[in-house]
Amino acid sequence: MPPPTQRQEVEAILSGARAERAALLEHLSEPMRASLPVDATGIAQAIEHLAALAGIADELAAEQARGHQANAAVLHGRVFGRAPLTPDTVLAAFADGARVRAAVLARLAEAIGGRELRDEIMADLDVAPAPTELEGAGAMTALRAAYATQEHAVVRLATALDER
Repeated sequence: MPPPTQRQEVEAILSGARAERAALLEHLSEPMRASLPVDATGIAQAIEHLAALAGIADELAAEQARGHQANAAVLHGRVFGRAPLTPDTVLAAFADGARVRAAVLARLAEAIGGRELRDEIMADLDVAPAPTELEGAGAMTALRAAYATQEHAVVRLATALDER
């Protein structure tokens, strides 16, 4: 049996993360579930996997760490300590994370397939960007769309590696 393709590897990473999230959510209270509207675990794991294959894992990890220093939840903690996060702060933190990952995905795309692939991935991500307006039901819809687009992007990048 041939080894799995990179696309299959990334799809397995995403599927595993979805299953872990579903299992976790079953054991949480409704308020706690509401505070976890989306999950980027699979996307982050897929980025790590692909970055290692592209030889830029350390560079991308450092870029993500720098990007997350100004995350809404991090800043809240610096100012208010362990005070509970408001729903708006939670949403802002998830949106901040999506913006950081979008930049990382663009850099990863360039490492895998050059400017053409980077431009293609950026165009896809621009269709469903992380929300900047965080009020109303539309913000949550936009956030979910941004996360779904990022999942699609890591699958596309894995496919590009397979096509090399």
